[in-house]
Amino acid sequence: MDNIYIRNAKLDDCLKISEVKRQVWNTTYRGIYSDDKIDDFDIEKNSDKFKGIINTPDMDLFVLCKNDEIIGYMSCGGLFRPFKDYKQEIGLLYVLQGYQGLGLGKKLLKKGSEIIKSKGYKEFVIKCNKYNYAAQEFYKNMGGKIIFIDEDDKDKSIPQIVFLYQI
Repeated sequence: MDNIYIRNAKLDDCLKISEVKRQVWNTTYRGIYSDDKIDDFDIEKNSDKFKGIINTPDMDLFVLCKNDEIIGYMSCGGLFRPFKDYKQEIGLLYVLQGYQGLGLGKKLLKKGSEIIKSKGYKEFVIKCNKYNYAAQEFYKNMGGKIIFIDEDDKDKSIPQIVFLYQI
């Protein structure tokens, strides 16, 4: 696709990244997460979280742009929440619904894998919501191997599936 590129996120991107996250939550997680969790999404609070990622030395945040408009994003590097002895993860990988299925998620995953490999690591994990079946299929198709599955929880936003990638 023309005019689509990946670049490092900047602090002044964080509000727009937060808006993209809210849109993805609305289209992907409605029916999985509680309506209250989605409806009460705090753009400013999430914007601050993205600023925190940018300001964390062992993490990278990238945006996927079309004609300078942010249509997705990905974080990679150190883990948000420790998991066993793994040191690296692709922690966030979101693409707006209208751009899914075009190979853009694959481009982001490849970029994250290259960054992690360039730091001398040979593996990384990705955590995916247990009830996001489309994302699970994507991660399997991209070579991820399931290494852990959480127990079910009344709050469906909590249980995760962990994929391992060897690079």
